[in-house]
Amino acid sequence: MKKLLVGAALVLFSASTAFAQSAFVDRKLLSTDAARTIVDTCVAFAAEHNLTLGVAVVDISGVLLDFHMMQGGGATTSETAILKAKTAAHWRRPTTVLEETVMSGGNQASIWINDFPKGGGLPIMVDGQLAGAVGVGGPDMQDECAQAGIDAIMGAS
Repeated sequence: MKKLLVGAALVLFSASTAFAQSAFVDRKLLSTDAARTIVDTCVAFAAEHNLTLGVAVVDISGVLLDFHMMQGGGATTSETAILKAKTAAHWRRPTTVLEETVMSGGNQASIWINDFPKGGGLPIMVDGQLAGAVGVGGPDMQDECAQAGIDAIMGAS
């Protein structure tokens, strides 16, 4: 009987340990320092290209980590930057892809749920997982600016 109880306890312990190990995942999350680097890089990119942009960086849930509005930008520039970052995080894909899908008559869900399917938002993916997203609002080169910011933290040249 004692062997049976010990065996049962070992099975229960093993099962609970296995569940605890599979109940949680390791994630790469964007730091606020990385978010600031993205913003600073985008602002430098915009200045180099004579653009006035708003830049927003969000975490995996769309919570704002950092933001900067360049002098002279309008209200829509700042708001669209934030919306694009949130949309890229929500859908885990570039907002340009969503825009193309919507414009071609494809899946309209991104509009129905009040996301913003316009170019300028990019997810930040690390090892296949979303780590955050960046959104850029302004007249031109939004995706290029966002990519420059991501490259600055990912070590790309």
